[in-house]
Amino acid sequence: MQEEYKKGILDRLADFLVIALGSFINIFKRDWKKKNKSKMEEWRLMLYALNRSPPGLIGVFLVLVFIFFGVFGPRLAPWPYNYFPFFDNGTAYLAPPGTQVYLPSHETIMSLHLGADHYGRDLLSLLLAGARTSFVISIVVIVLGVPLGILLGLIAGYYGGKTDELVMRITDMFLAFPALILAIALSAVLPNRLQAFISSHAHLQSFVLWLFGLHMREAGNLGRLLSVILAMIIVWWPAYARITRGSTLTEKENLYVEAARAIGLSSWTIMFKHILPNIIGPILVYITLDFGSVILMEAGLSFLGLGATPPIADWGRIVYDGTQFFPKAWWLIIYPGLVVMLVALGWNLLGDTLRDILDPKTRRSIEFKVKKTKKMEEKEGEENA
Repeated sequence: MQEEYKKGILDRLADFLVIALGSFINIFKRDWKKKNKSKMEEWRLMLYALNRSPPGLIGVFLVLVFIFFGVFGPRLAPWPYNYFPFFDNGTAYLAPPGTQVYLPSHETIMSLHLGADHYGRDLLSLLLAGARTSFVISIVVIVLGVPLGILLGLIAGYYGGKTDELVMRITDMFLAFPALILAIALSAVLPNRLQAFISSHAHLQSFVLWLFGLHMREAGNLGRLLSVILAMIIVWWPAYARITRGSTLTEKENLYVEAARAIGLSSWTIMFKHILPNIIGPILVYITLDFGSVILMEAGLSFLGLGATPPIADWGRIVYDGTQFFPKAWWLIIYPGLVVMLVALGWNLLGDTLRDILDPKTRRSIEFKVKKTKKMEEKEGEENA
């Protein structure tokens, strides 16, 4: 008798997502669902395992909240990031010292539930707008830095010899410098050059402003923001080159690679259609963990004064400005620091869970927690007998 999983709400949602994804792929690849039933079943079991991992579910929740506010945060903010709400310093909740502005009779205070910064801006609005900054930077660094490392790692591991030596020695040169120190050095020397470049390309400047949800008046501050992104891309690819190269060296000795060569497939086809899909699991886990690392490093660079400058909202910069008023205006450090910690925690919990799920050995131990209907019925029958 075939066993069936006892499904909860999350399991049924997993079934829907797998079917929807399969149907979407089927639009572009005819009969894909029929040819890949086993793969879809494997995805379903992975999601079942995720549903039974409390740390993984917490990580998914925190990551989804971060993504939601990263996309819609500026629109949900009570005030624009570059607007300075007028309020009476004596009555506004958690107003920082030194703020002496007045509330016109025709305006009302809509927010200030978390306090205000020393410029008179609403802290809640800054945190929501800062989510867009951190979200975009993390996406750009991962999307541009990781593929570069994967490409170089594949080339080095597959071809070997002098190609391997050249790529790995360049990688070692970058890894010889501490990532944070190298990022600080690059962030300090790049802003003026990047500002001149982006100012001379109006369409690119408009796109970057739209991407970060910034007003046109912040065009003169883009150089410092872009310098952090470029610096992090430069220091981020070497680790992926080394990981991919090591996995490729092992994978290229398997028989399926020899068979692919024997039938005349090109090296690029073998690398990207055969080797890469078989080594992508550990890389995906590393990418998930690195989202949190990127956000932490970006906040650290901004705290050191190398990232976005006011009025652009950035979590690290908010903490830095808050140090001038600590401990009296404690909320300028506690709330942004708590947000950064929760986002990094979410990505790390998700990454750790993915590592267990993508590893068949550890995933099986999680799958054993999935109760099966028929099996339970048989056990109850034996006890009654």
